[in-house]
Amino acid sequence: MDMTELDELPSAVDADRLLALADGHHARTARPLGVRHARPADLPRIVELVAEHAAYEKGTPPAPGLDRRLHALLFEVADPRLRCLVAELSDGEVVGYATCAPEVSTWDGAEYLHMDCLFLRDGHRGLGLGERLMDAVATEARRLGLAEVQWQTPAWNEGAIRFYDRIGADAKEKLRFTWQVPAQPPQPLPFDAVLTDLDGVIRFYDMSEMEAMERDAGLPHGSTAEIAFAPETDLPLMLGHTGKEEWVEAIARGLADRVPYERGHALGTALAGAAFSADATVVDLLRRARAHLHVALVTNATPWLDDDLAELGIADLAHTVVGSADVGVVKPDRRIYEIALERAGVPAERCLFVDDRKENVDAAVALGMVGLHYTGPDDLREALAPVLGRD
Repeated sequence: MDMTELDELPSAVDADRLLALADGHHARTARPLGVRHARPADLPRIVELVAEHAAYEKGTPPAPGLDRRLHALLFEVADPRLRCLVAELSDGEVVGYATCAPEVSTWDGAEYLHMDCLFLRDGHRGLGLGERLMDAVATEARRLGLAEVQWQTPAWNEGAIRFYDRIGADAKEKLRFTWQVPAQPPQPLPFDAVLTDLDGVIRFYDMSEMEAMERDAGLPHGSTAEIAFAPETDLPLMLGHTGKEEWVEAIARGLADRVPYERGHALGTALAGAAFSADATVVDLLRRARAHLHVALVTNATPWLDDDLAELGIADLAHTVVGSADVGVVKPDRRIYEIALERAGVPAERCLFVDDRKENVDAAVALGMVGLHYTGPDDLREALAPVLGRD
């Protein structure tokens, strides 16, 4: 469409009267010329108008490079979908623009022309250029064989609404939403919960004091732990049937054939009071995972587990804590896994189970869970990679 064709469109207001009403020196001295299709040379000016339009509607300013993107849409394809029309004064200044493109109405089962923008600079409204731009948009619709033009305007823009009412447009009350589509749709998570052991995965003990005491007593390395963690000594504690002092006394009795009772009791006390710490890397991995899935601790633990978690600074690490002393059953008994699954509210096949003891992992796998026999943080990082990739 050239200038001649567009100038033949009827103007709603007499130009001489409009000039007498116009604001600003430039508007009084430069007469409205008409509307034409944009040319590549107009793009810097169009970008300025777009920025003014965004500011007027209290919107976000255009991102850098808009001129290049518009050039590609308007001038680098044989049949551009986007149309851009500009309003020009007699001295060649471009003072307004309209853009439109065909769209589809599902309800009507037909295409229509969507007018994305219509804007005139302040001081150049009321000169009839708005009507000419609308006439040009209507001409575009007719050339495309489209019977309807649709657009939207802010509810507070009363001047624009009066203009659209005057030209006979019908308003439909709707809200406009924008949604930044993710670059790639997220893949489904491989599981919805991670159930993890505490000792040997998160918590580690410093046994150096006890080991020094063993050497002083002439005991082989590991003698105290061998007695302490034997089922007959350890199991009553893990089931919550005995307390710390009873456990220490049982260790002393177990060592009585090798060292005096007092020394055995001291060794048991050193073991029971051994310093411990949390692996910061593992804690960080689990905290990150916690943002995306359910984290549960499932541990053969003492009755004072809650105090230990607080001392480690991880009382809030897990959504669910299942300690053997609290539920009266220890791994690898299937019942402790079933309790954990019920509390987590996640089916077994959607759970990752992490433990440093293979027999405990095997029991979880037998129930349908994905098992990870833990040997170090890299194991956990690899298993959680699909989850951590959501960060």
